[in-house]
Amino acid sequence: MWDTRGLKAREYRRLSDRKGGKSLDDQGRDNELAADEQEWTLGDPYIDDGRSASRYARRRRDDFDRLVADLASGATGRQSAFGADILMLWESSRGSRQVGEWVSFIELCEQRAVRIWVTTHERLYDPANGRDRKALIDDAVDSEYESYKTHRRLVRTAPADAARGRPYGKAPYGLRPVYDQKNGNLLTWEADPDRAHVVQALFEILEAGHSPADAQREFVKRGYLNASDRPFQREQLRAMAIRHAYAGLRYYKGTAYKGTWDGIVPEPQFWAVHGRLTAADRATSPGGELLHAVTAVLTCGRCGKLMAPRYEEGRPDSYRCSACGVKIQMRGVDELLIGTREVPGVLLAYLARPDLYERLRAPSSTDLTVRQVQADLARARAERDELKSATGETLAEVRVLAASLDRKEAQVLELEARERQLLLPAAVLSLVQPDRDIWDSWAAAPMRSRRMVARLILGPGYLGRPCVLRSTHAGRNQPAAADRIEWRHDDPSPPVKPGP
Repeated sequence: MWDTRGLKAREYRRLSDRKGGKSLDDQGRDNELAADEQEWTLGDPYIDDGRSASRYARRRRDDFDRLVADLASGATGRQSAFGADILMLWESSRGSRQVGEWVSFIELCEQRAVRIWVTTHERLYDPANGRDRKALIDDAVDSEYESYKTHRRLVRTAPADAARGRPYGKAPYGLRPVYDQKNGNLLTWEADPDRAHVVQALFEILEAGHSPADAQREFVKRGYLNASDRPFQREQLRAMAIRHAYAGLRYYKGTAYKGTWDGIVPEPQFWAVHGRLTAADRATSPGGELLHAVTAVLTCGRCGKLMAPRYEEGRPDSYRCSACGVKIQMRGVDELLIGTREVPGVLLAYLARPDLYERLRAPSSTDLTVRQVQADLARARAERDELKSATGETLAEVRVLAASLDRKEAQVLELEARERQLLLPAAVLSLVQPDRDIWDSWAAAPMRSRRMVARLILGPGYLGRPCVLRSTHAGRNQPAAADRIEWRHDDPSPPVKPGP
C-alpha cells in the first residue's frame, strides 16, 4: 500500500441528468469526505453540468477538455497545470463512457504520474499497474455498453413519446421540469415563474418587427440574464425564438405535436416569429441586422429566384442571383424603389397617395383571424421545408414524398394569398398615417416591417413583382435600373412599369 497522506487531489464531477444521477453537490461532499479520510488537500474541482460522456452526446464537456489540457501541459503531475497527484471521481463512469477516450485518458494519467481515486469503490488506482489498469478499462466497457442499451431504448420509444407530446431533455430557459413525487420520473414541464416573462418579452419584441440584435440590446437595458447569469447573446435569443417548446409543442423530425405542457407564448405568435426568423429571404449583416427591404421582393427575371446583396471590394454594391449570376447595382435599384424624401421611389410614392389610408382600412394584425392564418402559414412553411430536405430510400417513398410536397406547396400558396388579403392593410397602415410624412414613417419602421410592406405592395396584387433582366451589354456603363426591371403580375398581360 502507498502512503499517500499529505498529497494534493483534484476532483472531476459530471452530471448528465438531474433526475437519475447523483447531484454535483452530493458528489462533491462524498469526495470531500474521502479526501479528509485519506488526509489529502483538495484543490479546485472540474465540473460539467448537464453533459453526457457517451458517444451519443451532442455537447462538449468543457471542463473535461480543460482537465485533459491541464494534464497534458507538463512533464509530471506537479509541473502541469493540473497541479495535483490524484484525480478524484465519484465513480469511474463520471470520467467517460467511451472505451477509446477512457484508455487514452488513463495513459495520459500514467504519463503524468497521476493516480485515480474512485469514491464509490473506496479505492485508489495506479494507471501504471496492470491490474488497476484492467479494472478501470473493464468499467469503461461496461459503461459504454449501458450507454448503448439506453440509446437503443430511446431510439425505439422516441417516436411514440413525441406523438404523445412528452417532453424530452433538459427544460429550456423559461420552463421547468415537473417530476412524479413517487418514482422521480419526468411528467411534464411548466412555466418557470422567475423566467417565463423574459421569454414572453422576447416574442413580443420580435413579433413587433425587431431583430434578435434589437432584442439583445433591449434585454441589456432591462437587466435580463441567461441561465449562466450572463447577458443574452443574439444567437441565444434567435435559438430561443424558434424553440417549439415555448408554444407547448413537441418537435420531432419535422413534425410538431401538441405537448403535455402549456405554452408560455400563444401558438400563433410563435409561428409568426418562427416564420420570420427562418424565412429564406432573411439576408442579414454579419452582426445579425436586417439591412435591405427589397431583398424580400427583388427577383431574377431569368430563373425567378430572390436576389441577395453582394459586396465585392473595388466594385459597386449589387444585388445578385446566386443561381444564374444576374446582378444589378444596388444604388440604382434602391433609388428606383425607395428613393429619397425629395424624390420618392416607386414604393414610397405609392404609399404616399392621399387616398391609400381609407382604401386599405381592414382588420388589425392582432385580429384573431389574421393571427391564426399567420400561424397556419408558418407551420405549413416549416413542414414544406422539412419535406424538401427529406430523402426516400425506394421509388415508392420518393413518389410519396413528391406528392406530399406538392400538396404542401399548394397549401402554402393558398395561405399566402389569404394572408395578403387580410394583412396587407394592417401592415401598410402602420406606415401610412394621414398626418405623417411617409418618409418619416418609413425611416422609423423596423426593417422587418419595411420588408413586409415591400413584399406585399411590390407583389402581383398591387404594383407587381420587380424582376431584374440580364444586362444587354457588359462593363461599368450599365443601363439604368428602370430599364432592366419588369413588373410582373399574375395575369398574362404584358409587363408594365408603374407610374407614381
